[in-house]
Amino acid sequence: MNTEDRPLDSQQDQPDKKPGRRKLRVKIFIFLVCLAISGSMWIFIELMKDYTADLVFPITFKNVPKDLILENQTDSTIIAGVNAQGFELIVSQFLRKPQSIEIDLAGVHIRQDENGYSAFIPASQITQQLAGQLAYSKAVVFIKPDTLFFRFSEIYRKRVPVKLDLSYSFADQFQFCDSVHFQPQTVLVSSIKNVIDTIHFVQTQHVEVNNLDSNRTVIVPLRKSLRSNMIRYSQDSVTVHLQVCRYTEAVFSIPVKVIGNVMPIRILPDQVEVTCQVPLSSYKDIDASDFSAEVMASPNLLTASNRLPVMLTRYPSVVRSVRIHPDQVEYIIIAK
Repeated sequence: MNTEDRPLDSQQDQPDKKPGRRKLRVKIFIFLVCLAISGSMWIFIELMKDYTADLVFPITFKNVPKDLILENQTDSTIIAGVNAQGFELIVSQFLRKPQSIEIDLAGVHIRQDENGYSAFIPASQITQQLAGQLAYSKAVVFIKPDTLFFRFSEIYRKRVPVKLDLSYSFADQFQFCDSVHFQPQTVLVSSIKNVIDTIHFVQTQHVEVNNLDSNRTVIVPLRKSLRSNMIRYSQDSVTVHLQVCRYTEAVFSIPVKVIGNVMPIRILPDQVEVTCQVPLSSYKDIDASDFSAEVMASPNLLTASNRLPVMLTRYPSVVRSVRIHPDQVEYIIIAK
């Protein structure tokens, strides 16, 4: 017998294990699929059942009496025991933005006492308003707190200026044609007396406008204070008008006039150059005659220095970034 053939014969005698492994994998896969399906069915059946859960809702108020202001807001949230399907509760707790409950104060009975005005809403009214706003198919079982108490004060009013919080930047060659205008520049503030006495102005929210290259109108909200629930504004925003123009540089040579002198003097040089930014739309309409420059040659200044500062006393309102060169001139006193 040839000994080289034996290893080959022994390999052929071994059983093939691969088909058995494939069957085991298939059985495990089928088992896991069945387990997942049965688990899902169980969860689905359980979530179809009704449960009672404590849900927290932020609350706001509407129809506050016209001549009163809500001074104390004892609770900003309420806890409601809601009976609903498991699906609804899970969606409310984890998948939906917290729902705000609006409490209507239109029918509340307000009593006047030595400390002002007070009122309360009992559990029955709160539950009725709550149930009408919740998107649940079942009932509200309970609420905490079971009564909401309110204290009101008389409204005091004061008109204060608005301060604009604005930052801006221009595209190349652009600047404002005019100053920034916004309306209204004052607002009527309403609050309780000890709050309104501390308010001297109202500031807008910060707004940025970048790369201005055309006229813009921006609506900017007024900034709310930390006690915004006790403060009312006659207007909640201001309208800002930004008018921009394309500018170019212009240079004019103008004479310098001597004023205030009691003795004849001669200045050197007697003309200065004015460099400024001029709107392209007005470039042809502006010339050197639109500018005036002066030096004050009073005896006190003449004795204090051998140079006099040049003052630009007249220039068109539309020009920007005005510079004078030179900004000082020498002088010679002319003997009589």
